[in-house]
Amino acid sequence: MVRRRFYILISSFPEKIILCNSLIKKIRYEWEGFRFLVRNIRASRTLHPMQDSTFSNYQFTGLSTHQIDEMDALHKLVREGRELSFWRKTYFKQCGEKVCSVAFNEDGQMVGFNFYYFRESEVNEGIIHEAFLGISPQERGKGLATALQAYTIDQLSRNKLRGISGNVLKANGPSVKMLLRTGFILTDDPDDAANYRVFYPLTTL
Repeated sequence: MVRRRFYILISSFPEKIILCNSLIKKIRYEWEGFRFLVRNIRASRTLHPMQDSTFSNYQFTGLSTHQIDEMDALHKLVREGRELSFWRKTYFKQCGEKVCSVAFNEDGQMVGFNFYYFRESEVNEGIIHEAFLGISPQERGKGLATALQAYTIDQLSRNKLRGISGNVLKANGPSVKMLLRTGFILTDDPDDAANYRVFYPLTTL
């Protein structure tokens, strides 16, 4: 009986180790999410809300709290089902109108977004990082991505920021062309041969 109990105890070790590792990863993920939120709320305090603008039949503005669910739905559409994390949603509730531009068509539907955050390695240098620019599939090919990018750069240039950083796959031809059109500087990424590092120097006002 004792031997059987010992065998059951030993045989359960791998499962317990897996559960422990999973718990550790979860705790680390949530801790990093909390640090992300605190860092970005602090860094965004002095940023100005984005002002309304237009392009063709589209309306550009900063993301409002009541628009977060609509942005999340569009995010899932253009990013293969990926939802915004709890920490990003909380960040947007606090700072969305300053760090995320959104585009609406003439029917009032959100058809694009462009959001930013401060990375730990760049926040003290006054550099904000472009996380993602997404356009609804039916609105692509109309110049909307370029216009939304240019609008967001203009809005961010109203703040005391040194520049915008980013990354783009070299194989992503449309994005590479759009970044070059809007004035970004592209250089090879020494850590990933498939990527470009991108940078846009901002004029501080």
